[in-house]
Amino acid sequence: MKKKYIIIVILFLVFCLAHQGIAQVKVKPEIKPKVKIDHPVFTFESVPEGSHVVHEFIIKNKGDSLLTINNVLPP
Repeated sequence: MKKKYIIIVILFLVFCLAHQGIAQVKVKPEIKPKVKIDHPVFTFESVPEGSHVVHEFIIKNKGDSLLTINNVLPP
């Protein structure tokens, strides 16, 4: 009976210590870029065929890390 009591106490202490270690883990917030585009879609008016049309999209980085834009292709 005494052995069972000692084993139960030891297991309880191990569980409590393991749980305490897990509870102290701090999660750092992710540092990543965040894209903000005020007007992501632009529809051109009627344009004669062969005309050259241009529109500028303003892209802002609202995140905490460097924003890199690669491989931009038309739809």
